[in-house]
Amino acid sequence: MRMLRVRRTQLRVGLASCAAVGLLATTLPTPPVAAAQPSSAAADPFSAYARFNVPAEDGTRDRTIEDELVRLADGAPAGGYIRGLMYSWSSPVVAEALKRAAARGVIVRVVLDETGGGVNTGADNAAMAVLRSANLDDLVICGGGSAVAGSTACIGNRSNSINHNKVFTFSTSGTMKRVVFVSSQNLTFTQNNLFNSALVVHEDYELYDHFTAYFNDMRAQRKNNDYFNTANGYYKSPTTAVTVYHSPRAGSDTLANRLAEVNAYESGCSVDVAHAQFTDARPEVAAELRRIGRLGCRVRVVYGSMGSTAYATLNGQPNVSLKKYHDAETSNYDGRVVTLHSKNIVIRGTFAGVAGRSVVFTGSHNITDPALTDHDETLVKIEHPTVWNDFHGNFETVWSRAKCVNPDNGSCTT
Repeated sequence: MRMLRVRRTQLRVGLASCAAVGLLATTLPTPPVAAAQPSSAAADPFSAYARFNVPAEDGTRDRTIEDELVRLADGAPAGGYIRGLMYSWSSPVVAEALKRAAARGVIVRVVLDETGGGVNTGADNAAMAVLRSANLDDLVICGGGSAVAGSTACIGNRSNSINHNKVFTFSTSGTMKRVVFVSSQNLTFTQNNLFNSALVVHEDYELYDHFTAYFNDMRAQRKNNDYFNTANGYYKSPTTAVTVYHSPRAGSDTLANRLAEVNAYESGCSVDVAHAQFTDARPEVAAELRRIGRLGCRVRVVYGSMGSTAYATLNGQPNVSLKKYHDAETSNYDGRVVTLHSKNIVIRGTFAGVAGRSVVFTGSHNITDPALTDHDETLVKIEHPTVWNDFHGNFETVWSRAKCVNPDNGSCTT
């Protein structure tokens, strides 16, 4: 049996009323916008911010995203809820913060991929030891039950399906309410020497409730290889400019469909793509980026790896520039590779027929076939000026630092 549940045996004081707080959030009055946000948030249309790992050239790790998760967990009060979905987890730092939260009466529930690519089952995995000793309300290891052989996912049910999510929610953290955290970062040591991103949205009660419903589907391991087309597979917030797309999805390419909405030229229009993996299995995405370049919009793609056919589709096309982030200097800093693990698309221009829009796509979704059709994934679209500026600035940093040495498939353009 490949499913493990670890539950608290103690009866929490007031647990029933606490559950109402966590599960029926929409019945509570919306609090004022929290003061503890980035300084520019007062001018923003709703409460959201971004965090990034920007490792140093010498391989010095940046723990910004990990530190933000610890801060959010340490800010959760007794009776509140923390829910987490994660693929690979070996660094104990966030696990220890969750253990502290559980000890002070926070209801903590975590759902993990069974193996995390072999990380979660390692004999020396410090994070798993902490999580198992933390007396969490629930710790679910997906991959058992009705899963096909080889699947370690919660919802995806094919032989290579994984739970690739990196999502946390907090009913309350400090002065913030209904916090949703979506990232590209696994909780492993090496992820801190890779470029990664995290989006945090708070005070959006409906969005929080969506992620609670999604978490519960993951926790219950409701297998479905077309989860996108179920009740909780797609969500558009009625109050904020946030849309959520989950995988697995059958029959249509989520990213290609959205890029098709960049459908007219306007001065200064641009599409910037920073993706760890861009394979030949998603030709529609490459074709849409080529089409956007031909419209006259600037298209830049920085990547960790790219298939030769996708590269040929884009290389040399009008207004399209490519750059591979390849670190050839690992021997100089203890074998720490500095490269790209983000999954971001940053758009400015006419989108869905409306000019002057600033759109960010982010989450765990690589431009690969399994990310679309097999894996448990989260992709978020957000329109928010501070968030756009921050993702745009991060892209410029990645683009300026991207190395282009010893390419695979000959795919390397400076």
